[in-house]
Amino acid sequence: MSEDKEYFTIKIVRRPWYEWILWGIWLFLEIVFLQSAIASHQELEQRAAMIYWLIVVVLSLTGFVFWIIRRSRLL
Repeated sequence: MSEDKEYFTIKIVRRPWYEWILWGIWLFLEIVFLQSAIASHQELEQRAAMIYWLIVVVLSLTGFVFWIIRRSRLL
């Protein structure tokens, strides 16, 4: 009955201050354009709503890709 014990080390990497500011700007832009897309849709402005929804999708994909790259330590 020998138990093999595995030990794990968790390494926490600090982010630079400007990265937090960039994430904050990204989140602010996401909220602004999401609100604009919803408001345009409710006002039956279909073209404006479509443009705002595309901006929201592009911003979301950009944030997701950046998160994947940072997680993989490529940047």
